[in-house]
Amino acid sequence: MSDLTKLADTVFRGDFGSAGQITKELIDSGVEPLTIINQGLIAGMDIVAPKFKAGEMFVPEVMMAARAMAVGMEV
Repeated sequence: MSDLTKLADTVFRGDFGSAGQITKELIDSGVEPLTIINQGLIAGMDIVAPKFKAGEMFVPEVMMAARAMAVGMEV
């Protein structure tokens, strides 16, 4: 699993504790910030949206995913 895929999965799971750490590691390894945003953070939320629409995820889980994305954006 690539680090960007790992970040997307972290956002999807709402693991905001790891989202910032993985984002920082990606930045430190030279990955462009826009790539991190598009292929990591937004990609994770792209998994959340259809699951929420299908009733497979609920508001608290969506909020946790959004918080994980926000933590990644703060880095």
